[in-house]
Amino acid sequence: MGKLSDKLVEVGITPQRVGAGIVIHELIGISVLVGCWSVCYAILKHSPTGNLLNRFHKHKAYNSGRLWIERRFTPLTARYLPSLNPEYLIVAGAVSTVIRKMSAPILVPGKLLLTFAVVRRMGERE
Repeated sequence: MGKLSDKLVEVGITPQRVGAGIVIHELIGISVLVGCWSVCYAILKHSPTGNLLNRFHKHKAYNSGRLWIERRFTPLTARYLPSLNPEYLIVAGAVSTVIRKMSAPILVPGKLLLTFAVVRRMGERE
């Protein structure tokens, strides 16, 4: 482990910046989640049949995503976002789960690289 920490310090990532890196990584992840969910909701809302998104319901992540969203977000949306269609919101969330799972081989390294770049850039400004 000593070699990895030495290498990180060489490229500008000090132990003090690891916490910031974790926060930045999570913020990127939340942004991807909200962005993907929003795009799926917009497509469902403006497409009379949602043909583009109907293909995703057969993926194994669809049902788990749908159940997770129904349990956690249905009560919140009814209370705080009554103008949103709850069924579209649930389906869009489930479809966005599938899309994010399918794109994980690109998303995970991309998030790590972006986090690394941001933390390194923060170090240059100090």
